[in-house]
Amino acid sequence: MVKTAAKEQIYDYIQAHQKARVSDLWRDLGFSRQLIQRKLKELVAEGVLQRSGKPPLVFYQMVLQSQIKNQPQVSQELVDFIDKEYLYVSPLGEISYGFNGFSKWIDSIKEQKHLGELSVEYKTTLSEAKKYFNEFGFIDATQKLKQTFKDVYLEKVYYLDFYALPKFGKTKFGQLVLYSKQAQKYDLIKLLSLLVKPKIDELIARENIDAVSFIPPTVPRNLQFLKEFEKILNLNLPRVDLSKAYVGDIPVAQKTLSRLEERVENASRTIFVKNVSKFKKVLLIDDAVGSGASLNETAKKLVGEGLAESVIGFAIVGSYKGFEVIREV
Repeated sequence: MVKTAAKEQIYDYIQAHQKARVSDLWRDLGFSRQLIQRKLKELVAEGVLQRSGKPPLVFYQMVLQSQIKNQPQVSQELVDFIDKEYLYVSPLGEISYGFNGFSKWIDSIKEQKHLGELSVEYKTTLSEAKKYFNEFGFIDATQKLKQTFKDVYLEKVYYLDFYALPKFGKTKFGQLVLYSKQAQKYDLIKLLSLLVKPKIDELIARENIDAVSFIPPTVPRNLQFLKEFEKILNLNLPRVDLSKAYVGDIPVAQKTLSRLEERVENASRTIFVKNVSKFKKVLLIDDAVGSGASLNETAKKLVGEGLAESVIGFAIVGSYKGFEVIREV
């Protein structure tokens, strides 16, 4: 591999920082974006860098030696598939996207010799999960909600992805939701928001939504995920204000409650509607759906108090099987 001065600096930067976007290289190295993109393309073609993700979230990372060694086991088609879908967060908090991240996960579980088999199994598992998606790219969980609750007050409930998959753990959106909330990192919240916004805009148009509302947070944080999420989405619709009022001395988060009845009681007695305006159809947004109790009980109040004729529920991620509790977020 022949390195020009610019290519060498770009290569060394990514080696030192483990990953980089074009904007990172432009900011820190001072080369033009056109030159950076050209040299990155050359380094990818030479097999020393891996391009992961898709706009607006594209990273360039070093190709692992284990990945190089095992590459013959994995077709380019399969690598491209995993590049679009996978995200790995290491125990040290390092984010790796695409096949490079998948390879790091394989390394972490000491299954390097099964990289090819696990790549195929991952695609099969994800393809099975995608059968639950409708033609518009949403998971319609309305029927599952009806199987969970005797009385359902949501006209429909959708989520954009599953939180986790069997064997392979959290999905890309599941990882981003979890660590955006836990780490209270604005840049992660912004990236996730920009990825989700087009689908929320589409849902609003498709369902003729005329107002939006966001489930209020339970756990006090300096940076509240849904509040920042709401600001970045900047939806041009009236807002139904909700508040969380604690009955006792301790704020009890939904994720800490294991029984469905407890989760229903928590949502029913602590979430209150502030608005007096009335709307035809409200979009009620949460970050993650476990039991569905918060969405359903809040919809019950909106409809029962005559503030909404109908309510559509939406969450970025939801549980894969039924509505089991998601305890992490």
